[in-house]
Amino acid sequence: MGCFVVLKAQNTLTNNDINFKEVSYNSSFIVADSNVLVIGATTSLSRNEQETNRLNFIVYGNLKKIGLGIGAKINSRFRNFYKTVSAEILLAKNIEISKNSDFNFGLNFGLNTNSINENYFNNYVDLSDEAIVGYENNIRFMAGAGVGFVWNKSLKIGFSMPELFKTESDFYPTFFANASYKYTVAKTSAYIEPSVLLYTTTFTPVTFEGSIKAGYKEYAWLKMGGRSSKTLLFGVGAGYKVINIGYSYNKNFDEYQSINESQHNINVSFNFLQGENSKRNRKSNRAVDLTVESELSGEEVLENDNATLDLSSDIIQSENEAVVNKKENKR
Repeated sequence: MGCFVVLKAQNTLTNNDINFKEVSYNSSFIVADSNVLVIGATTSLSRNEQETNRLNFIVYGNLKKIGLGIGAKINSRFRNFYKTVSAEILLAKNIEISKNSDFNFGLNFGLNTNSINENYFNNYVDLSDEAIVGYENNIRFMAGAGVGFVWNKSLKIGFSMPELFKTESDFYPTFFANASYKYTVAKTSAYIEPSVLLYTTTFTPVTFEGSIKAGYKEYAWLKMGGRSSKTLLFGVGAGYKVINIGYSYNKNFDEYQSINESQHNINVSFNFLQGENSKRNRKSNRAVDLTVESELSGEEVLENDNATLDLSSDIIQSENEAVVNKKENKR
C-alpha cells in the first residue's frame, strides 16, 4: 500500500513536469513570462516497471497590453495497461502593484481520463487478470488555482493547488510552494538562480527540493539539486534564438529506488515574438539614428550655405570698395 501511495504521488508530480517551468504547476506564471508565445513539450522515460513513458505538451500566450495570459496543457501517461490523459485550459491575469513588482493570479480546469492501454497487451499478458477484467474507463473534471509574485524580474514567489478539485477521486489536492531569485553577475550576462520548492499531497508528507541554476543569457544553463525524498537532480540545457532544449535526470535512492529508480526528461520549447520585438526595437533605434544624422547633415549644409553667402557678400563688398577707391584716385 505504501508503494502504491508513493507511486500515485510521483505520478501527480511528474504530470506537472516540475523540472523545467513553473507554469507547468502554477498557471499564474504565464503572465510572468517575457515571451508572447511559448510552445513546449517534455517526454520522460523511467527505469520503472510500472511506468513506461510520459509526454507533456504545453502552449500559452500573453496579451501584454491587458495583462492576460491564455494557454493549454495536455499530459499523457502510460503505466502497464493503464493510460491516463488530461487536458486543461490555463488562464492568468497580471496585476501591476508598482513599477518593479507584479501580482499574478491563475486558473486551470479540464478533464482527466483513465482508460485501457491496448498497446500493452501481447501474448504474454494474462487477459483474465481481475485487475484488467474489472477495470472501468472513467472521465473526471479537475480544476485548480495559483498565485504568484514577481519583483524586479528577479524574485519569484508562488503557491498553487493545481488539483484542488477533482471529481470521483480520493487523491487531492496537491500543493506547490516555490521561491527563486535570479542574480545577474555584475557587468556580464551570466546569472545564478537558487530556488526552493515545497510540495505535498493528501497521502504524502511535505517534500522539499533545493537547487541552484547557473547560466549565460538563454544560451546555456546547468542545474543541480536534490529532494528530501532521497532524489538527486541534475539538468543541463541550451538555447539559440527561438528554440531551447533541456535535459533533466532524477535519481532515487533507498526505498524510493524500488518504485522508480531513475527518470530522464527531455524538454523542447519554442519562445516566439520576443526576438521579433527586439528586432523591431533595434530597427526603431536605427531609424532614430538615421533621422538624427539626416537632421545634422541638413544643419551642416545650411551652415555651409550661410558661410558661402557671407563669403560672397564680403567679396562683393571688397570689389565695390576697390571701384570707389579707383574713381577717387582718378579725380
